[in-house]
Amino acid sequence: MPSKPYRTRHTSLYILLGILLLSAILVLVIAFRYTYDTFSRIAGGGGFALLLAAFGATWFITRTARRDEAPAALDRITLSGLALGLLWTIEIGINNFVAPPLPGRDTLDNYFWALIALGILIASFVAAYSSGRLKAGLAVGTWSGFASGAVACVTGLALIVFGMSLLLSDPVNLAEWANRAKGSTAPTMASYFAFETLAGAFLHLVALGVGMGFVLGGVGGALGRLAKLASSLRLQSVASP
Repeated sequence: MPSKPYRTRHTSLYILLGILLLSAILVLVIAFRYTYDTFSRIAGGGGFALLLAAFGATWFITRTARRDEAPAALDRITLSGLALGLLWTIEIGINNFVAPPLPGRDTLDNYFWALIALGILIASFVAAYSSGRLKAGLAVGTWSGFASGAVACVTGLALIVFGMSLLLSDPVNLAEWANRAKGSTAPTMASYFAFETLAGAFLHLVALGVGMGFVLGGVGGALGRLAKLASSLRLQSVASP
């Protein structure tokens, strides 16, 4: 009997879906516990809507990939993004469990940012070089950035729900609450940092995830395309008499 065609399990895509769904649930918990004014209600509702939209789009892409002839590539791209997202998780963990003082904390953040950016850039370059298309690098950069940002987002949201004591005991946060939150309408330090951290979580998802992935995907895609063209020209010159 002829063997059945291989079909990927889409493990990485389903992990990403689970992360987005968990993030939406965590936002609801945060909104229920810490909402204190109209702005915080808008922030919570907007964040929940954004995550539902991201979940729906990812679900659609996952369903579409199941009908693709070569869907394993998307799963590999997603896996690389999730792996890069774990670097964000490590960075967030160091900042909140170890709580290094400034300016060392900012330097550490920059190192992690550089590693993640380099990973996205390399993945985009390889995709564009392999296919000879800038669009491939752009797609890989954007999607892997999105996956990495989703991991960072759920980490930040989980920190609010399960690690508020860490946020409240961080010396940097204590100083900020004393110096910068005097004009805030937040009734407590916990509610203040709940939405400050929520904003940071979505910053990682949107700006440092999708946004940075799109930009680096464009750069890596352009470099990969140019490298592919240069390689083709060299081969042509060698083959010509």
